[in-house]
Amino acid sequence: MHIWPDCVPCITKMALELARLAFKDEQRVLQYMKEVLRLPPLRGENWNTISPMVVREIWRKVTEESGNDDPMREIKAEQNQKALEMYPVAKDLVHKASDRFVAALKLAIVGNSLDAMVSVKDDTAEGLVKSLDSLSMNVENVKSFRERLSKARTILYFTDNCGEIVFDKLFLETLHTLYDVKVTAVTRTVPILNDALLIDAEQVSLSSVATLMENGIRDAIAGTIVAEVSPKVRSLINESDLLIAKGVGNYDAFTEETWLKGKLTMLFHGKCHPCCDPQGAPLGGLVVYNF
Repeated sequence: MHIWPDCVPCITKMALELARLAFKDEQRVLQYMKEVLRLPPLRGENWNTISPMVVREIWRKVTEESGNDDPMREIKAEQNQKALEMYPVAKDLVHKASDRFVAALKLAIVGNSLDAMVSVKDDTAEGLVKSLDSLSMNVENVKSFRERLSKARTILYFTDNCGEIVFDKLFLETLHTLYDVKVTAVTRTVPILNDALLIDAEQVSLSSVATLMENGIRDAIAGTIVAEVSPKVRSLINESDLLIAKGVGNYDAFTEETWLKGKLTMLFHGKCHPCCDPQGAPLGGLVVYNF
């Protein structure tokens, strides 16, 4: 999905928050933002791009100028820890639910709200966990997703944020009790925002429910550009019965891959109008999109 006008203030705000995190000197923040605001997509001069490509340029600037290749390292660790503390409560909710699949699916999407770079009006993830029954998803989309799962034997699961991966673990645990599937979970290869790396997935024991693999993309991209993944991941994209992709960054990138229609389901928390409106979902809603 190409960027919308809504993306300009959102990405600019993200860049400013990154700058404040990476630079302690306000003068350096000012100079950095001057450079960021020269980027053509943020000047309304290039709408023919996707947000992960714009974020790549912003991340590249901040890491080069700060000398820190992962300025969000501590935040990612905190997000994983927070989610792990919530995990027992979340697991109990799933265990007691009348429909364990739906409960686990909701939590996996709610986990997507643990995004340090996006402000959402709704409750924190902890609050959303407590009010799980009040959260709704498109019933027909969930039904279609279940039909895809019932026919799949191999699943390639593209992860998104730290913290969120704890709820991915719970979802995949539940999936294994309902379907006979082999799952491979894919992380980023290099740091970008608060997206999960292989080491982050290992720290929350995601390996207990899936084979772990990096995407092989050597550039800092908050999404999955199929042309840039490793040959092994590309083979799995072609061979797997079903692809599941988490988060808006993956949504932005994968919706450009029209050849994947029919075998890709995207799960994300509706954080903005550009990702909610095409799905007919309310802002802050839980989206299951069977591409």
